[in-house]
Amino acid sequence: MDVAVRLLLGLTLALAAGPLVARFTRRAASAPPPRSHIAETIAAAAVAGAAVALWAPAVIAVGAAFVLLGIPAAAVDAAEHRIPDMLSFPLCGATVTCSVAAAVAGQDVGSGVRALAGGAVWGLLLMLSYLLSGQPGPGDVKLAPSVGVLLGWLGWSWVLGGLIATYLLTALAGVLGVVRRRYSFRTGQVPMGPPMVAVALACGTLAQW
Repeated sequence: MDVAVRLLLGLTLALAAGPLVARFTRRAASAPPPRSHIAETIAAAAVAGAAVALWAPAVIAVGAAFVLLGIPAAAVDAAEHRIPDMLSFPLCGATVTCSVAAAVAGQDVGSGVRALAGGAVWGLLLMLSYLLSGQPGPGDVKLAPSVGVLLGWLGWSWVLGGLIATYLLTALAGVLGVVRRRYSFRTGQVPMGPPMVAVALACGTLAQW
C-alpha cells in the first residue's frame, strides 16, 4: 500500500477514534479537562495514528494501543502530574498480549522474548530509580514496561536509545517548563509520561525507515 494512502487511512481511523480518546482522557482525569486540552489530545492522537499506519504489521496493534491509551495517559500526566492506573495497566496488558500474539503468528519467538525482556528492563530500571531517589513517580514506573515492550520488539539499541532519549526529552521539557513557571525541578513536578509516550511512538516510526 502506498505511503500516502497508509497515512491517510491512519489519520482517518485515529480521528474516528477521537471520541474514545477524549472519553478515556476525561474518565481518567480527576477534574474535567478544558476543551482545549481535549482538542490537543485528539490532535496528538490523530498525528500518532497516521504515523502508526506506517509501522510494520507486527507492531501496528501495539502502536494502536499507545494511541488509544498512551496518549490519554500522557495528557493526564501533563495536566495533573500523575498517570492513572486505569490507563497504564490496560496499556501494559495490551502491549504484552499483542507482542506475544505477533510473535506466535509470525513465528518470531526471538522478537517476542526480546519485547518481554525490554519491558522488564525498563520497568526494573525505573523502579530502581524510584526506590533510590523517589523519581520518577510511581505512575511512570507503571508506564515503563509498556514502552519497554515496544522498544524491545524493535531491538536492544532501541531499548537503550529510547531510555536515553526519554530522559533528555524530560530534561528539555523541564527546562522549558521552569522558564515558563509551569514546573519546578525542586518539587519534582516535571511529568515524564509525555516524553515516554512520545519517544515510544517516535522510535516505532523511525524504526520502520
